Order: sequence, then C-alpha cells, then structure tokens
Amino acid sequence: WGTTKSSFILARADGTIRAEQTGPGIAQLDSPGAVEAACFAAVADWPRLPLVIAGMAGSDMGWHPAPYVSAPATAEDVHAAAIRFAARGVQVALLPGVKTTRDDGFPDFMRGEEIQIFGSMASDAGLVCLPGTHSKWARVDNGKIAYFHTAMSNELMDAVGRGTILLKPKHAPIAQPGAQFLEGVTAVTNSKLGLETMLFTVRSRQIAKTLTAATADDYLAGLCIGSDIRSALTFHPDTRSVTLVGAPSLTKLYATALASVGIISRQVDGKTAALAGLTSAYRAIFA
Repeated sequence: WGTTKSSFILARADGTIRAEQTGPGIAQLDSPGAVEAACFAAVADWPRLPLVIAGMAGSDMGWHPAPYVSAPATAEDVHAAAIRFAARGVQVALLPGVKTTRDDGFPDFMRGEEIQIFGSMASDAGLVCLPGTHSKWARVDNGKIAYFHTAMSNELMDAVGRGTILLKPKHAPIAQPGAQFLEGVTAVTNSKLGLETMLFTVRSRQIAKTLTAATADDYLAGLCIGSDIRSALTFHPDTRSVTLVGAPSLTKLYATALASVGIISRQVDGKTAALAGLTSAYRAIFA
C-alpha cells in the first residue's frame, strides 16, 4: 500500500496470480476507517481469505500503526513484528517497515521496500537499489538488511521538470536510456560540482545549442540518476554489482547508468519481488 496508490493481489498457494485490483493511496484517505473501507472495496469480489499488507497501511497515516523494526533485520524479524487483528471477519496482518541510523547520524526509514528486497534475493549479500519516487539503496549481509539510505532523486527530477525553467514546456521527464541520458550521467559523475550546480547545465546547454529541448528531459534524468549513483558508490566504494528492483522502465535507466561507470547489474521486476516477499510473509504468519 503506497502513498499514491494501492495494489491488491489474489494469489494461489504457489504464488501465481489469480486476480489483481488497484485502489487509492494512503494520501487520499483521511482516517483508519477510510483505509479499511478502501481495502474491502478492492477485495469485495474475492474469497474472504487472510490479508497480508505491506507499506503505508501500517504507518501512522494508515489503518493501524505497525512500528518499524531496526536494521539489521531479516525477513523473519519483519514477519514476527506484524500487527495482527480481525476486520469484518477477516484476519489481517500489517507488516512493519525497517529503520536505520546512517553513518552520518541521521535516521532513515523504509516501508514496503523491505518486502521487495526479501522477495528479490538471489544471494544473501550485496547492494540492492530500489529506484522509485524515493529510491532506496540497501546493503544485504547474511540475509539481513544491514543498512540503507533514501535518495529523492526521482521526485526531484519530477519537481524540477514541472516547476522550473529547465524544460519547456514544463513536464515530468519521460527519459530514454540514449545518448543524452548518458551525457547527463557522465557530466555529473565526472564533475567536482554538485547536482545543484549541474542542473543549470540543462538550461545553459540549450542556450548554447549543444542540447535540444526534445532531448533535455533525457539529459536531466541522466544528471539526477547519475548523481544518485555517484552518492551511493561513494558510500559503497567496493561495489562491483547491484541488484535493481522496480519498474522495468526505471531499472533499465539505472542499469544503463551503472554500466557506464563499470558496474554490472541484475534487474528484478518490482511487482514480482513484492509478490514473492508477500507470499513468504503469508506462509510465515498464517501457515
């Protein structure tokens, strides 16, 4: 259950999908009762089976608070901390998120992404990136989410595209992993200047006729994603490979950018990872 939308899946015991439904995000619902109503409206035509829910339904804006567990955290830690209750005759388990304190002393949080991380594991160690509105970079060691940080690069890209003079007409960038995207990645990863300075080159290059308005959103995306990757690799300097979990259109951009700086990647569909993680949680909680 996300901030802007919710996704419901009716699955068989082996994890294959029987039916799907979407609903409103937590930001569109103003009370726990509204969250409950939205949930049962979405699953009204399905068998009245137990529900496992990850994400914002367990936040202080959601249905019932499911407090965060502290990193390092295993899937078993998350399952054990689920908040269980009955609603309208149905058993419900709300999964908690994960919290950490970064090396710089600041707190960080994820809610929902931990299920995708556990569902995407091909090994028990490595760096996992979940590109999204608020991208997560998580280090997994011995099956545990050891630590992570959040990057607002994609929300920033959207806000800059819609709210500044850099793109004309103003719009949310719809980037392709082509030449101009890679120019943006290279420009920001090779520069000693920060993203706050490099962003203006979207404008200055158009004035200088070295970038067209038609490809400016590709270049802008390259700057934002390249800066995201530069920061992550500064924190994880020994990284040689990254697992990317999310929407294929976005993981493809990150994979292209990572390859340009010599990092190999494995792409996992975010929906597939979420279903695998939720199926595992369902079995652990209701088996």
